[in-house]
Amino acid sequence: MDRETKVELGIVYTRAPTGYWVRLYTLDDGREITCNELALRLGSSIICARARLNTSTDPKHVFRSVRELVHKGDDYVDTKSWIKSRDWYTDPFVKLMLKSI
Repeated sequence: MDRETKVELGIVYTRAPTGYWVRLYTLDDGREITCNELALRLGSSIICARARLNTSTDPKHVFRSVRELVHKGDDYVDTKSWIKSRDWYTDPFVKLMLKSI
């Protein structure tokens, strides 16, 4: 695949289909990929793809499957870890707190 590229301060950029210059990452096996291409291939966000490409150049790490989301948003609260209202007194931290009173 022939790409229009440029190098600035040692970083390789390529022209995206939208016309913008985007960073071109080179993996250990010689493949060249952008964040957008990796995000489309993994089905993840561009932020996730950029984080993977910034941390590693190993193709096994970069192309591994994306885990399911643990949190459903910024305001998500996991209620499973809350103390149960019926047996709050059996929690060891509550017992420790009550000893100090």
